[in-house]
Amino acid sequence: MRLYESILQGALSTLECKVEDIVLGWRGSYVSLADGRWGVGATPRAEDESLSSREDHTRTILSSTSHGLARLVVSPYPQEFAAATAALCALLPAEGEGAPLDSLISAMSGEEVFLVAPAPGAVDFLTDCGLDVSIFDDSRRGRRVRPLWSTQQHLRRSGWLWINADALRDRAILALAPSFKGMRGVVLQGPGIPFLPTVLGELGVTCIVAPCAEASSRFEVRRYVAAGGAPWSCPTLAWRVFDLLYTDGESR
Repeated sequence: MRLYESILQGALSTLECKVEDIVLGWRGSYVSLADGRWGVGATPRAEDESLSSREDHTRTILSSTSHGLARLVVSPYPQEFAAATAALCALLPAEGEGAPLDSLISAMSGEEVFLVAPAPGAVDFLTDCGLDVSIFDDSRRGRRVRPLWSTQQHLRRSGWLWINADALRDRAILALAPSFKGMRGVVLQGPGIPFLPTVLGELGVTCIVAPCAEASSRFEVRRYVAAGGAPWSCPTLAWRVFDLLYTDGESR
């Protein structure tokens, strides 16, 4: 089964619910459901005018249930995709406590780390940790920054690949997937990543980096996202690492 069909199958197998609240912030999104479930999603960078918000998309979002929002994950438009990823995280949240982010940093130490269109804050964090970082991003300039089109030709089989939810929107995850198996590890960073270990593990993703929070902090998270804050910097979100298991039950 193809990736997006599998994601939708997982989402639509959950209990459908009325949407209580939606926030589409500058750097993140938030959806809460009437039964108390909630999730934080990703707001893509809308650098192309054709991908800006539209009135018909607004009406679709406001009239949708949790499942209706989840179906918008296939949309290339930032407005719909942002709502979809938050809804997916409400329906398919990370399970378990995960591991500290420091454990992943230790595993990547001494290896080259390739970041594809990284989320705000990720570059500075990884660089500050002393990692050997190379960036593929058309919106940045610098000595270690290369254009997105050159990603595959520069990937080294011994390095780590770090991607985020935007790779789902622009389908980059499918173009890069053939290179996953040869990498030292493949990190899929949230927010906005549905927790589907089997689906993502079979694709070649080795771990998910996702934000976690106590249920009681949902309003603080909402307020932060609504003010334009990036989830990566939200003080009430703890970023945890979830190693993915392959269908044979062994961690890669």
